[in-house]
Amino acid sequence: ETRLATITARVPGRLDRLYADYTGTPVRTGEHLAELYSPELVSAQEELLQTLKAAGSTDAALSTALAETVKATLEASREKLRLWGLTPAQIGSIETSGKALDHLAFYSPLTGIVISKEAVEGDYVQIGTRIYTVADLSQLWVSLSAYESDLAFIRYGQEVRFTVEAWPGSVF
Repeated sequence: ETRLATITARVPGRLDRLYADYTGTPVRTGEHLAELYSPELVSAQEELLQTLKAAGSTDAALSTALAETVKATLEASREKLRLWGLTPAQIGSIETSGKALDHLAFYSPLTGIVISKEAVEGDYVQIGTRIYTVADLSQLWVSLSAYESDLAFIRYGQEVRFTVEAWPGSVF
């Protein structure tokens, strides 16, 4: 369970591109998984840009209360985008370029295998809609059965070798 990640939509929108397009796709940490178009996300970015413009144009003659309000709104706009899944680098890029991103990229939080793909390109998703489940399969748990007569020979932490039907002749 500690090596399992569920990728869900943090904002409603349309999945325009799925890079991991089938179950079993290997992915690395930080790799693109999907791109989502969301009118609400574009609107939130425009809100950030307008607030940034207002923060830059406030002159000393305006009240300190107004300047503090603009500053607080700017921080709230950044935090909203961060909570919706934008990275600090993406937010910085929006501020630097002065242009809103039209798509939000989803990145893999860990290196592993896509063990579940719940959506297809073109799907409309809501907040919390599961898109992928990624698992790090570098370490696994194995559930084994033993005969009662063999229990005396089994100890906690003991090294175990076993075979499986899926890979005949391979010893794990």
